[in-house]
Amino acid sequence: MSLIVSIIKKRDIIVDTELLEAQVPEPHNNLFGFESYREKLWGNDFINELGCKMLYSLGSTNIYAYDEDLDKLRSEFLILLDNLDGVQLHIDDFRDFIEFAAGNALEMIKIALTEKDKVGIAIW
Repeated sequence: MSLIVSIIKKRDIIVDTELLEAQVPEPHNNLFGFESYREKLWGNDFINELGCKMLYSLGSTNIYAYDEDLDKLRSEFLILLDNLDGVQLHIDDFRDFIEFAAGNALEMIKIALTEKDKVGIAIW
């Protein structure tokens, strides 16, 4: 199975999340890697040491981010991107993938932030 990043609606809100996701510019999409990356990458202690608690939690569970958690998740991706050299030292062979996955997630988050009263982000 594959992990994906999606825009999800808040409870009791009517909004077309597919229309929002269609705004994600090429070459970005909703792909977020293989299920096996949960433990090998996201559950790696180095991710936690960077202070990326939400991303680290993806090692064992899905991420659902709404409201202020959207900004936290965005910040964690930026921290991760700023520390790619360290990631490469601790988690071999994931540098290119992290740039790809983080780019996809950041584009989804950017759109979700424009409608944050209605939507959030799921990584599952």
